[in-house]
Amino acid sequence: MVQQMTSATTSATTPSTTTSAGTKPGSKADAPGGAVGIKETLTSLIIAFILAFLFRGFVVEGFQIPTGSMAPTLMGKHIRFVSPYNGYDWSVGPWTYAPRSPVPMRQQMNMRVKDPMSALVMTDTNRRLAAGDRVFVLKYLPFLHQPERWDVVVFKNPGTHENYIKRLVGLPGEQIAVVDGDVFMRPFVDGQTSESGWDAWAESGWDIARKNERIQRTMFLDVYDSRYVPVPMDPDFRSPFSGMTPGWEGVKTESRYRYTGSGSTSLAWNSSREITDANAYNQTSDRFDLFARSDNMNTRLRPFPVSDVAVTLNIEADDAPVEVAAVLEARGMEFRAVVDSAAGEARVEMRSGDEADSAWTTLDTGSFAAFEPGEIHRIEFWHVDQALWLFVDDALVCGGVEKGAYQLSPAQRAMAATGMSWEELQGDQLLGDGVKDLGVFARTEIYRKPTFRWDFSGGSFTVHNVTVQRDIAYQINRGRPTRGGHPDFFPTLNGDEFFMCGDNSSNSADSRLWLPNEINKWVRQEIDDRAGMVHRDLIVGKAFMVYFPALLDDGPVLTPDVGRMRWIW
Repeated sequence: MVQQMTSATTSATTPSTTTSAGTKPGSKADAPGGAVGIKETLTSLIIAFILAFLFRGFVVEGFQIPTGSMAPTLMGKHIRFVSPYNGYDWSVGPWTYAPRSPVPMRQQMNMRVKDPMSALVMTDTNRRLAAGDRVFVLKYLPFLHQPERWDVVVFKNPGTHENYIKRLVGLPGEQIAVVDGDVFMRPFVDGQTSESGWDAWAESGWDIARKNERIQRTMFLDVYDSRYVPVPMDPDFRSPFSGMTPGWEGVKTESRYRYTGSGSTSLAWNSSREITDANAYNQTSDRFDLFARSDNMNTRLRPFPVSDVAVTLNIEADDAPVEVAAVLEARGMEFRAVVDSAAGEARVEMRSGDEADSAWTTLDTGSFAAFEPGEIHRIEFWHVDQALWLFVDDALVCGGVEKGAYQLSPAQRAMAATGMSWEELQGDQLLGDGVKDLGVFARTEIYRKPTFRWDFSGGSFTVHNVTVQRDIAYQINRGRPTRGGHPDFFPTLNGDEFFMCGDNSSNSADSRLWLPNEINKWVRQEIDDRAGMVHRDLIVGKAFMVYFPALLDDGPVLTPDVGRMRWIW
């Protein structure tokens, strides 16, 4: 822009023969770099700097992610691993810190982690730490756009007044309950709505906070992918899938599974691996076991079971169409997606799992182009935020936020997730009262473990790209009482307050955990004196793009990992 403006000015003051005063061409007044040109250039530069500062102050600003509280959505300082067994890559937080310091060292030493796909052990003795992602943040401008639920938001921490980045889960005027990993909310009506107590979670008005498809896809985390079996096969590898009838080939050793039988059959998730909220990024010490079981009382860092899952496969029928059904057993219920590939019809349905042979309730139906033998088609089934979704070849054919939804209150959800009555939960004081102590909902062993299977009928076929993912689960913190996680300790937000949680839920200091004595004195006096709340005046803006991903840590020159530039949802 400066060059264009300068060029236009020069053209206007240097005609082909003489100037307006008759000065001959080539005279000092027309020479490049004359006094007029310098003045105008400096003026243009000053204006450009002013505009840049205004733009940074009121429109877009860049920030760097320091820690892993939003991993893997956004990366703080980390080490990137690539599995030698299968090529799967993921990031892990810092292992090595300076003596008596919270600052991680540049060189990371003596690391021991597990490949998230194969569960096989990897070690590395000397790796350079990669920097955190750099993001662009769009400032929230009054009267133009306001913070929305599920935005990834930069704000001033009420305690330290430093820049923090989290996901916005609670809006002004709402009550928030965090139950079995999901967020429930209801509008607060002064004088009518209970602010605490076990009866509050059983009252009417609660709804679950659901995500749209785009945001949900970014919040799914990998649990298993059949493409990442070890090559060559390692004797310590255990496939989490099992073929339930004779006729299956490759389930234990290959990336694709073939069924050569003629009758009905199933491919089931077996008991060798649980679906939990353990995050591969948190493998930062030998104490953390990525594959720990939720009911293993011998380990302190037990994960929570997660029932919000997405299961996917590609299927290729040999000679005749195959009917496919994905069946999830979770929270004392069964959820099913049925795909009639010959008729091009599909449905999602549910029933009680505690009652033998109970009738299925159809939530939604849909249609698609019928499959032909020899074609490869993708089937994807979600159970997330109390709703069922079914995709065929990446198109939503039935279910979704509205048509596939079912309703449970926080109290009903807690009972369904644990199998305990409301009275039993209220009377359980093993871990304290949930206000001064962790409370009953921090007991990972009481939650029902989800399991699922794929059912097939119609002939021989091959499946590949068999994947399992799980939703980010906002659970009880293992170390202290968790705001929102107990009927006696959940927040009511006023008209200017928001509630924030980190995507790395089990390792994030956020609204669930901030204490009253941690609030900055100035914030307490001038803005908001309530712990756990982020006042509107403390919010900076919405992160929308990773423009400079973490630097690659190998090679003689540090270079940006441009392949990981991405939008933030």
